[in-house]
Amino acid sequence: MREAVAALPCETRERIGQQAREVREREARGEPVACPLLVDDRCAIYSSRPLICRTQGLPLLLDTEDGGQEVDFCPLNFTAPDALDDLEEYYLVPLDRLNLKLVLANLDHCRAAGLTNTVSGVRHPMSNIILEDE
Repeated sequence: MREAVAALPCETRERIGQQAREVREREARGEPVACPLLVDDRCAIYSSRPLICRTQGLPLLLDTEDGGQEVDFCPLNFTAPDALDDLEEYYLVPLDRLNLKLVLANLDHCRAAGLTNTVSGVRHPMSNIILEDE
């Protein structure tokens, strides 16, 4: 990801840096944030985006606290009022199973890269990666 950002035009890198600083400030105040890599509503490093980003936008099947299930989705991907009505369960992604597979894939990657278990489970906010040298 760092290499992809470094390869961007200077103007785009500066914009992303400013957005990353704004994200840090908003997160510190507990406000909602958008990914600092979004430039004009598009990912600036789309072809190099992290694995977690590649799963966004899918219709997700969530387990609820009462033992039931519900569907969650990005409203940008399903804009028609009844868009999910005809969507078969086959097309829903069970979030808990997906997250487990992502964790296992991350652990395999970290082991192959020689990272320790104490490092492999750490969340790295995009803004921190972008602003690492500041």
